[in-house]
Amino acid sequence: MFAKLTDIAVSAIVSSIPSNKNFNYNKVSGDNKRTLDLIGVKNSYAVDKETTTLDLCLDAAKLLIKKMKVKTIDIDILIVVTQTPDYLMPSCSNIVHKNLNLSQNCLCFDINQGCSGYVYGLHNIISIMKINKLKKGLLLVGDTISKTIRKDDMSHRMLFGDAGTATLLEYNKGEKIFFQLGSDGNGHNKLMLKESAFKNNTKYRPEFYMDGKEVFLFAISSVPKLIKNLIKSSKKKFPDIHYFVFHQANKFMLSKIFDFLNIEEKKRLFSIEKYGNTSSASIPLTLCKFNSKLNSKNKNIIIAGFGAGFSYAAAIVNLSNTKIFKIKNYEKK
Repeated sequence: MFAKLTDIAVSAIVSSIPSNKNFNYNKVSGDNKRTLDLIGVKNSYAVDKETTTLDLCLDAAKLLIKKMKVKTIDIDILIVVTQTPDYLMPSCSNIVHKNLNLSQNCLCFDINQGCSGYVYGLHNIISIMKINKLKKGLLLVGDTISKTIRKDDMSHRMLFGDAGTATLLEYNKGEKIFFQLGSDGNGHNKLMLKESAFKNNTKYRPEFYMDGKEVFLFAISSVPKLIKNLIKSSKKKFPDIHYFVFHQANKFMLSKIFDFLNIEEKKRLFSIEKYGNTSSASIPLTLCKFNSKLNSKNKNIIIAGFGAGFSYAAAIVNLSNTKIFKIKNYEKK
């Protein structure tokens, strides 16, 4: 599905990460070391037992509100995107609503989406703001996948990191964002949190599962087509794009996709080496990692997420007037 949405701009982005290191790269050896070198991860961060996705997202949101001098009563809509919520009920957005003391007229809901969640979240919040002529919106996106990985599952533990993000959307006449979104439900069982809800009389002990081979094949076959369709439908050209920020699945996979698309090395932005695969948070986290570069000049950026579902989504967004802040370390109170 292609969509062109207008008059709503991305005004600011903040990302928050936990302080706990997931593993020590210098102490990893053998096959695990070779795996890390292949997927491109040398560091990542994981929450402690008490800290949740919502804590990280709220941390990012509070800093964004402070930095942008936003009056919380002026926020018309709040969307939270995560697959690791505090509860199945109530929604994370209602908890955030209380913590930020938002107006009772503020529309709040959650989206259950993973690796493509940031782009899906942007499409949803911008669409609703445009239709209802809303002025300010807050999109919180994050995951704490570390909570779902067994202690003896070293390969996935080394790959994934935790993060929470906040994005401010505001009315801006003439702004244009182009979206290309899609799904392939045949892959619904290739990347999942087993026993995480009510199926099969679960005991609510979510366990991460990924068929890495199938996910890889899905990504390298689907993402290049996604990007080409987006470029074509938006009537843009590859030289018009300053940077490409893709979901940080793993560096080997991303490099293959970039190669298929003939993307120049200087236009490829990665955060996986320092933060790992942070699921739905990886796109805004990557933008924040390169905040000094992205804040310094005009930039048309293609963002793309792909994974659980299978789902995939991409967008062309101009971040020329977007305040992108340095990554924040979450301080537990």
